[in-house]
Amino acid sequence: MKIYACYFNDEEIKRIISSSVSQKGKCANCGLNSEYVEIEDLLEFFFDFLSVFTKDDEGIPLYILIQQDWDIFSDNFSCQDVLNAVLQSLKINLTAMDRVAYIPEIKECIEYWDILKDDIKWNSRFLSNIEHLIELEWDKLFGFYSTIDKDRHLYRARIHHDGNKNPLGLDEMLCPPREKTVAGRANPQGIPYLYMCNEIDTTLYETRVSYLDVVSVGIFRIKDIDELKIVDFTLCQSPFSTEIANMVDFVKGKLLRQRISGDLSKPIRRFDSELEYVPTQFICEFIRNISGAQGIQFNSSLHQGGVNVVLFSNDNIQCIDEQIHQVTKIEIKSSIIDIPGT
Repeated sequence: MKIYACYFNDEEIKRIISSSVSQKGKCANCGLNSEYVEIEDLLEFFFDFLSVFTKDDEGIPLYILIQQDWDIFSDNFSCQDVLNAVLQSLKINLTAMDRVAYIPEIKECIEYWDILKDDIKWNSRFLSNIEHLIELEWDKLFGFYSTIDKDRHLYRARIHHDGNKNPLGLDEMLCPPREKTVAGRANPQGIPYLYMCNEIDTTLYETRVSYLDVVSVGIFRIKDIDELKIVDFTLCQSPFSTEIANMVDFVKGKLLRQRISGDLSKPIRRFDSELEYVPTQFICEFIRNISGAQGIQFNSSLHQGGVNVVLFSNDNIQCIDEQIHQVTKIEIKSSIIDIPGT
């Protein structure tokens, strides 16, 4: 069977096809000329990945789970077609339509996040079972780091609530004093963290500006050291990467970070309780003390393509400039909510 590069979204598997002794031909699915290899050339790359799934009558079809969590294939038809051919060639007793779940070791690890959230919010706020997190090797699963070097600029916005158009001052763009620090998505009340973004537009969205608001935007750069190490929740490594030493650990880490990243990115609505912050505050404290990282970064849910950066301290960063902006346009979009039973 010919496996075409156009079957995939995953860049690593497309690179593997391109770097193999591939040929070009017309894909029957999309009608375009695309590089292809024979299925035998890809079996070793799928073998480890498919070993993390097991049949489960309460699960969901294999092709849906793979597309939902991994977005490997360009469409569901290609996903089912390739998976069925690979599974048959590897003599694995599964089909793309079979209901599956992750193997118990992975399932226990990633589902503990929901258990922990409930426990922290409603049962044991300050004496959570850190030992169990270590047993689950969460300390290792956050080991996806990026660095902030001296050439990278970050941005932070503050609204002028009195409408004054005078600059706030560079020092005012840093963390508030601890006695004025309110609870945030990453920090508990009284423990200041510095919230920034990778670009100005993102920080305006994250600050929830309104029409005609006057906003100070601070421009930041690290100081005194060459780089800051941060845990990166935006990284999405392919399961076909040759750098993966242990597929089970890789899958646990990827899925756990994906779940936590969703909670970090989730906007708090005005009627939500501050209890919603507590689990992500806990995980940031865990990362700060266990991994030694100096912050985290995660995708913005308010601005597509935007990235939020949270540093646990002001110590190694400085505000080098301040700009005054006024919001002159806001675009609001909505969608109809389906009401059950109507």
